[in-house]
Amino acid sequence: MTPYDWNLFRSKFPALDGRCYLNTAGGGVMSTQVAEAAISYFRESVEEGDINWNRWIDRSESDRADVAAFVGAAKEAIAFLQNASLGLNIVARSLLPGSRVLAIRPEFPSCTTPFIRAGMEVSFIETAPSGFVDDTMVSKVLKSKRFDIFVLSSVQFANGFRASLESIGRVCRDLGVLFAVDATQSIGAFDINMTRDHIDALTFSGYKWATAGYGNAVLATGGAWPITVPPLVGWRSAKSAYELENDRLDLHHAGIGHEMGHPPFPGIFAMGEALRLLSEPPKGAISERIVGLSTYLRARLKELGIDSRSDPSSEHTSGIVLAEMKDASIIKNQLQERSVWVTARQGGLRISVHAYNSTADVDWLIQALGDLKRQRT
Repeated sequence: MTPYDWNLFRSKFPALDGRCYLNTAGGGVMSTQVAEAAISYFRESVEEGDINWNRWIDRSESDRADVAAFVGAAKEAIAFLQNASLGLNIVARSLLPGSRVLAIRPEFPSCTTPFIRAGMEVSFIETAPSGFVDDTMVSKVLKSKRFDIFVLSSVQFANGFRASLESIGRVCRDLGVLFAVDATQSIGAFDINMTRDHIDALTFSGYKWATAGYGNAVLATGGAWPITVPPLVGWRSAKSAYELENDRLDLHHAGIGHEMGHPPFPGIFAMGEALRLLSEPPKGAISERIVGLSTYLRARLKELGIDSRSDPSSEHTSGIVLAEMKDASIIKNQLQERSVWVTARQGGLRISVHAYNSTADVDWLIQALGDLKRQRT
């Protein structure tokens, strides 16, 4: 097999030139071809007004099919939204009142607060600093009392723990508990298949590992997700939307039904193009490269005497490494002065790599950290 040209892949992301960008966990960079996909809508609007409406609709439906294939969902189950938080609010409002929710602590607020706001009881699995959680832990808690849904980020935003979705999803399915996943910190980096992983509701924003920019997200439902009318509706939620009936409800149960109104064309076009770009390397190559870079990063940090809070096992390694470091916020700012971009999270320095990064980026960071360490001593 011919080795994949990662230098060519990197060249599609001009923002990487002249800087050490290790902050995809905060926000990924965008490729020129993804930007062009979104810009084309604005260009056509400027030059031709709204005469391309039908073509834009056809294009968005083609992108819907590509996104569905990317996550192993049915095309009609895909809804294009503005952000994953909206997707999780739709999930929360789709459940019966009084539903009981299980999550882990710590977890990103968007995975819990929509359910709290909906008046539901949210319980937590306490995890170690690494964020480790597995099917045995989940099974034990789910069997301890009645739960209706388990909500989990596929990769934890701070410590970078990557969950084994398939085994956890199987436990939820066997116990009759819905499984909802926020894949914002993993989509585009690690393979997700809703059928294989027993996921009933999947949502993700496009601005991190998907490299699709801000203002676009996906909600997909399937598996054992209850067939019910959308909790939030608009004119386009109706099955016969263009008949503009305003005195009755005959609604899509998923997909477009959750979009409510006009399609967010630029975001849809960007998301579709981004996931197609991330499908160009051989299957598994992106995740393999990310795990390799994260492993290399932890080894180089160790050379400086810096420990990592993130789980080191390959099956739980993600693109996020949380380095144990005092004054992480100060160090983050000092690194920015050296054109190194990372984030401070949970008392440590969050360093994140994507497939467009290289060992040279890691070496740049280590050199900068070494310089700062020498200045302090």
